[in-house]
Order: sequence, then structure tokens, then C-alpha cells
Amino acid sequence: MPTGSPCELAIAGIDPGSVHLGTTILRLNLATLAITGTSARTLEAPREGAGLWTTQLFGERIARIASLEDALLAFFREADPCMIACEAPFINLRRPQAHGVLTEVICGIRRAVMRYDTWKPLYLIDPARVKNAVGAKGNADKAAIKAAVLHLRDLHYDGEIPLTLLDEHSLDAIAVAYAHRKAWMESLCLAN
Repeated sequence: MPTGSPCELAIAGIDPGSVHLGTTILRLNLATLAITGTSARTLEAPREGAGLWTTQLFGERIARIASLEDALLAFFREADPCMIACEAPFINLRRPQAHGVLTEVICGIRRAVMRYDTWKPLYLIDPARVKNAVGAKGNADKAAIKAAVLHLRDLHYDGEIPLTLLDEHSLDAIAVAYAHRKAWMESLCLAN
């Protein structure tokens, strides 16, 4: 590669939520596409929603989503991801109203991506593919996903919070980024 070329690229993974938004960055060696590092954190919507000017105009949920959108944009600008993937919303038959909220969150995430780079797509990955990519079953619960992520030997986790202490949102975001990398490698015919 030419001198001065970047030697790494980053994939951002997002676990959507209207209060807790899991984020991760997988850094890959550009020559080998091996993971060189992983970090994760959860962005939190402000608890004092009444103090946000958007709350009075649009309601507390929309104000939280707008706040998370701004925080996500700052995350993108700091991490400079080449690709951004997010878990797609799903319908939980026990809580069908949650699908509408997740769809609003996805719209906020999409706006953050567009504000970061108008030409960059947001890749949505269905939950079953995310779980499968890390070796969990399609109906796996949060504990099974955590166990599956902890067993990934190629993460090279170097985040500030120890991997075993990450919350479910950050762990899910790692799984999303890992699933996107796997799908991307398969599309390049570089994975089995």
C-alpha cells in the first residue's frame, strides 16, 4: 500500500434503544481484514427529559431520541467508521408497541449517519442473523448472547470497561458489528 495510507478501517455497530443505545467499534487491519481491536460503550439518554427544549414541543421520547442522535453523531466523528451497522427493529408479540419506538430510534440513527456522511449507508441486520454470527441460537436471550460474545477469540477487546462488565446494550452492539463484518467478508468471498 502507498506510504501514508490508512492501515485500519472501522466498523460501527449499534444496538438501538430509546433510553440506552449500545455502540461499538471494530477496528480491522486493512491488509488482512483481521480484527485489531474492539471497544464498546452505551450512550444514555438524559434522565431529565423535561429540561430539554424538544420535550415541550415533541414529547419526552422524541427529545430522548434527538439527544441520542446528537451523541451518536459525536461518536461517529470521534471513531470515523467506514461502515455503520444497526440491529433492525423486530416485533415482540408480548410488547408490539415497542416496534414503533424502535422504528423512531432507527430514524434518529439514520439522521445521525446522514449528518456524519450523506453518502454512507446504514446497514440493518435482523436479530436472528446477529445472534447466529456470534454463535448463539436465533431465540437466544441476553445471557446466551453475552456468553457467545465472551467466547469470541478474535475480538481483541481493548475498551475502557472490561468486556465481562459491559451491559447488554454494548454486548449486543459488538454482536451487530461482528455480524456485519462476517456478512461483508462473505460478500467478498473471504469467509466460509
